[in-house]
Amino acid sequence: MTGYRTRRAEHGARVSALGLLGLTIVKGTAGWLTGSKALIADACHSAADFAGVTTSYLSVRKAGCGARDRSGAERLPSEAIACVVLSALLLVAGLEIGLSSIRKIVGGADESPGWGAVGVIILGIAVREGLVRYRRSQVSKLGIRTDALRSESRSDIFASLTALVGTVGAIAGDMFEMPVLYVLDPAAGVVISVFVIRSGCLLVLNLVRGADQEALNEVDVQALLEAVQRVDGVVAVDDLSAREQGHYVVVDMIIRVNPRITVFEGHDIALRVKRHLTKRFHHVTDANVHVEPYDPGYPYKSNHQDEEMTSLLQ
Repeated sequence: MTGYRTRRAEHGARVSALGLLGLTIVKGTAGWLTGSKALIADACHSAADFAGVTTSYLSVRKAGCGARDRSGAERLPSEAIACVVLSALLLVAGLEIGLSSIRKIVGGADESPGWGAVGVIILGIAVREGLVRYRRSQVSKLGIRTDALRSESRSDIFASLTALVGTVGAIAGDMFEMPVLYVLDPAAGVVISVFVIRSGCLLVLNLVRGADQEALNEVDVQALLEAVQRVDGVVAVDDLSAREQGHYVVVDMIIRVNPRITVFEGHDIALRVKRHLTKRFHHVTDANVHVEPYDPGYPYKSNHQDEEMTSLLQ
């Protein structure tokens, strides 16, 4: 069940990432062909969304591969390097498109981008909305909150609407013979470039803030701890930690069991703990449970009845 949920979450993030990559290429190509600074800036913003979804996909994929057993230094090459590279590219692209748009405004815009740019922007809005709805449906079926997805959608739609207003305004200047309106297209490019730079900065901030990933608050950890302690066969729980992987949570823990039971029975208890957590807490996609014997000596607490335990030592 856990593997299915992880694969489903991974599939949703992968589809969104590929869709945003396609939008970036289409918008960038159309912006270059039509000369629309607003459309090129919108393509950069789609690239920013692609970067965010890609880092989320890497987190989900890592959780599904059980990478939580690795140290923080070993986790850096996948997500940290990707975040640094993508954020640097976004900052450079945002600055470049902003400066290019400003130069066009100062030098004087002398033509409109044409209706082709408007068509691509409208198509991009429709595709982006479809991707957001698809991913939202995937995560909602797993019981995961979609607040962050709604925020991403509003940001991208606002950028596309800004580009739409800029290109339509420039075209209106062409239709009504008002060349002064041509400046609206590069002006929209300047506005969108600010959002692109903001997205790059947010990636860096998220990397710094979540270098070792965000720990859950004490209330959530306590709820997880109490749930594990209720599982039959668990004597004690050590080192329970739960960390967020994007919109998902993976739990690490060490459970103590009766030292007189078999290895097979200890493994069965660990599986019951894992199934219990992923079933009760919908946002928990995986649990890494390590089993160790409880050693302080008799008498000690046990959820097993003495007659139900198999003794290896007589």
